[in-house]
Amino acid sequence: MKYDIQTLRIFLAVAREGSIARAAIKEHTVASAVSKRISDLESKIGAPLLYRHRRGVNLTLAGSELQVHASRVMAELAHLDGALSNYANGVKGQVRLVANTSAIVQFLPQDLSSFLKLHPTVKIDLEEHTSIAVHKMLVDGAADLGIMVPQRPLDGLHACLYRADQLMVLMQPDHPLAGQRSLRFADTLEYDYVGLPRGTSLCNAMVAAAEELGLSLRLRIQATSFDGLRRMAALGLGIGILPRGSVEPFLQTEGLTALPLDETWARRELMLVSKGHDILPILPRMLHEHLRHSDPEYQSTRES
Repeated sequence: MKYDIQTLRIFLAVAREGSIARAAIKEHTVASAVSKRISDLESKIGAPLLYRHRRGVNLTLAGSELQVHASRVMAELAHLDGALSNYANGVKGQVRLVANTSAIVQFLPQDLSSFLKLHPTVKIDLEEHTSIAVHKMLVDGAADLGIMVPQRPLDGLHACLYRADQLMVLMQPDHPLAGQRSLRFADTLEYDYVGLPRGTSLCNAMVAAAEELGLSLRLRIQATSFDGLRRMAALGLGIGILPRGSVEPFLQTEGLTALPLDETWARRELMLVSKGHDILPILPRMLHEHLRHSDPEYQSTRES
C-alpha cells in the first residue's frame, strides 16, 4: 500500500489535536479537506482510524498503530532533510569531536582552523566535557573522536599522543612562593587553593597527589572555567594550577605570576582517542590524522 506523506502529516496533526477542526488550523487548510484525507486513508486501510464525536475525535486501535509508525516515518524524513541540507549548504559531512578544557583552550582552535582551511566543506561538531565524560561518550558511540587525559583503562579504545602540557602554579606576584624558579606540590599545600570542580582530571590529580603525601588539599573555591580560576587567583583568593598554555598569555594583563610545578604528574599527556583508526569513517579519519600530526614538535622531527 502506498502512503501519502502529506496525509500522514495531517493524520498525526489530528491525533495530536484530538480535533479535525484544530488540525486543519494547524495545517493551514480547511476541515473538509482534512476529513476527506482521513476518510480516503481509512478506505485504503480498510479500517476506521478515528472515533468521531461532538467534542472531537479519538484514535481507534488501528489509528493508534498508525500513529506509532507514521511518527517514525516523519522523524526519519526530518533526519533525512537535515542530512541532505548539509550538501545544499556546501557541507559534505561532519565529525563529532569531544575534548577536555585543556585541549580546547590551548591547542584545538589553531588545529581545527588549519584543518578547515584544507577541508572547508566539513562540519565539526565540537563539545567541551571532562575527560571522564569524553571517555564515556566514546565508549557509547556518541562521538567520533575525543581528546582527554586518561584516568582509567581505555576499555578497548585506541589512543595516541595529541599534545603534552606542563602544569603551572599561578599566584599574585607578592605571594610568599612567587620568588622561586619552580615548586614542589608539597610546598604549596599550606596555602588555600582555587581549583576546578571535582571530577575534572586536573582536580582529581591534585587531590590524589595530596593524599599520597598524607596531606589535604585546601580547596577554598572551585571555579567552573580556566578564566574564572585565573581571575580569582589574581584577586588573592588562593593559588591555582593550570596548564602553561592557558596561563602564560594572561600573566601581564591579569597581574599574575606562574611557576612550573616540579612533579612527574605535572607533565600531562593529552591523548587523541577513538574506537580505532582503521574503522573510522573517512572524515573522522582525516581529522584524526590531522590532529595526530599537528604538534609542532612532530613536524620539526618529521622535517629534520
